[in-house]
Amino acid sequence: MKKKIVKKYEDLILQVNSATGRKEAVALIHKAAKLKTKFDSYEMMWSDD
Repeated sequence: MKKKIVKKYEDLILQVNSATGRKEAVALIHKAAKLKTKFDSYEMMWSDD
């Protein structure tokens, strides 16, 4: 699960770098932010602290 989220995040960031318009870039950044939040919450669930 973790690797899948990270891979999707990396793909989105690459797409942002090649986005042609502002709206497209913003939409991709929002998707990436949602995945980052999901990844962070996943990390918190499984942390040893």
